[in-house]
Amino acid sequence: MTDPYRVLGISRDADDAAIRAAYLVAVRDCPPERDAVRFAALRQAYDALATQRARLAHDLFSCEAPTTDDVSHALTAGFSPRRPTAAALLRLLGGGSDGR
Repeated sequence: MTDPYRVLGISRDADDAAIRAAYLVAVRDCPPERDAVRFAALRQAYDALATQRARLAHDLFSCEAPTTDDVSHALTAGFSPRRPTAAALLRLLGGGSDGR
């Protein structure tokens, strides 16, 4: 299962009202008649986060393997392209700190 917070497009500190509002907006944009798979994902995400108790249980006990989307999002979340340092290049190329 992908991250239900991302499926609903909410932050991890959202309250019950914000979660319900996000769910209703998502369902209005994508009703089950249009895309049953997307609606099922929305419903599953909402069920996992609907109440404070459900959110706590999900945050504590959700131990499913991450999907490739989860891994790529986690790896690129804080990425900002920049020029590598000389030490990083030497380390990647297998050179020592003395330049050999």
